[in-house]
Parts: sequence; C-alpha cells; structure tokens
Amino acid sequence: MGAQDILKNNFEAREGSFLFYLQRKQLFQKDTFKQLYDAIRQAADENIEVSVAAQQINFIYGQVLKCFMYHFDKNDQFKITNVPEDYNRILKYLEDSVAYYFSTRI
Repeated sequence: MGAQDILKNNFEAREGSFLFYLQRKQLFQKDTFKQLYDAIRQAADENIEVSVAAQQINFIYGQVLKCFMYHFDKNDQFKITNVPEDYNRILKYLEDSVAYYFSTRI
C-alpha cells in the first residue's frame, strides 16, 4: 500500500488504519503508527499532490493529538489502551514527520 492510500485510510479512519484503532478501538497500535509515520515521510519525499496530502496530514495530526489529550483528561472517559510508556517520544516522531513534510513544501 502506498503513502497516499495510507494517508487516505487514516484520514477516513478506515478499518486497519492507525486512526481507526486509536479513535474507534481506543488502542495505540504500534505497527499502524509506524506505517502512518513512514507514509507522511514518503509523501514528502515523493511530492504527492500537495493540497490533498497537506489537508489529510493536518487532519490526522490534529486527531491524534486530540485523542491523547482526551486520554489524559481525568474528566473524559476516552482511554487509549496499550499507550507506550515513551508516548512523548512517539508523539515527537509524529510531530517531526509532519514538520518534515511541511518543510519540504516551502
């Protein structure tokens, strides 16, 4: 599956995507996280259609951050299972891949 397909699947939170597991199953799924991370980097390197990819990446990044925000909100019932102990490092990887994507667009 190519980067564009992975981004689209996450954008739509399709079954099997990282956002599907995170939002619908409240599960941090490492393999699909890595797949998303790699897809964002690949989208930057392959110059995938900028407007579509940028919208999808921006949306996905926002949704991931919201899920973690809800997870750590003691007043919210949304709880992610299998959150890595080094979740800050994981979120930094995602942040870096998003920054890499956008820095290659300028």
